[in-house]
Amino acid sequence: MRYAEQGPVSGGTATQVGDRIWAIDLGFQGWDNVVFAYLLASPDELVLIETGPTSTLPNLRAGIMAAGFDPAKLTKIFVSHIHLDHSGAAGVIVREQPQVDVFVHPVGMPHLIDPSKLVNSAGRLYTDRMDELWGEVAPVPAERVRPLADGETVDAAGHVMSVLFTPGHAAHHVAYWIPDESLVFTGDVGGVRMPGSSYALPPAPPPELAPGEWIVSTERLRQTGAQRLLLTHGGAFDDASMHLDQLMPNLDEVGSLALEVMRDGADDEAVTDLIQEHTETRLGSVIAEDPGIVQRYGWASPSFLSAMGFRRYLTKRGDLPAPPRS
Repeated sequence: MRYAEQGPVSGGTATQVGDRIWAIDLGFQGWDNVVFAYLLASPDELVLIETGPTSTLPNLRAGIMAAGFDPAKLTKIFVSHIHLDHSGAAGVIVREQPQVDVFVHPVGMPHLIDPSKLVNSAGRLYTDRMDELWGEVAPVPAERVRPLADGETVDAAGHVMSVLFTPGHAAHHVAYWIPDESLVFTGDVGGVRMPGSSYALPPAPPPELAPGEWIVSTERLRQTGAQRLLLTHGGAFDDASMHLDQLMPNLDEVGSLALEVMRDGADDEAVTDLIQEHTETRLGSVIAEDPGIVQRYGWASPSFLSAMGFRRYLTKRGDLPAPPRS
């Protein structure tokens, strides 16, 4: 199964998850809890952590209004990385609201300014579903893109927020820690987890999967002492220690399964099916209580992308032979 099924919800809801902090459910592909943006508000400014894709931009704006604010007052966007489910709408937002600054890891800056390589790469993965999934991917003017430095503190609507470079899922990944709220916005380095389940699934797409670096990044999240993790895929969870304890063992478990069948000659379609079946096994009885949870995990971390990501990583590491040159 390459894609999960469409869901029944519209998105655009806002839930307060901290002092002047709201989780906005973007209703990606008709499912709740799959993709979130986070709104931070003060009397003087509105700040977003993540934008989601342009395909969910109407829901993002509806969520800001549901929280009681005017989307036109947005001043800053902080993204965890440049994958389209996290930053895809940034260019359209800035085009329509030229006062907005977008903050990103320095390595991600060129791809926001000129997203053509990003779009071409995504197009090879998603082919004729690009527009349906992601919508328009517009450039962000260079003068509106701001580089982040590891360990720096920034003002986010009156919150003092620390920048944590956290590679593993992507080399340019950033998490954001607000000590006074004891929370971290994890992006993808904190994995995928749906309400009602304890299973934390690390999304492992190509091309930059790096488990060794991800282990270090997970430890860095742990060392903040944050009690609450705000996941882009799944929402807010208050059991940070338990969640982080299982994250890397779960990545290793899936990777080991993939390696075993790849060595036996399994193609990516077979590995995709295996990863999907493994996710369903780990969810166990939760599926009976919430059948849609399989679709939510499937949209948040598509198994076909993880199959491709593991093959690329395992080949690079030397565990699999390199494919023949065409």
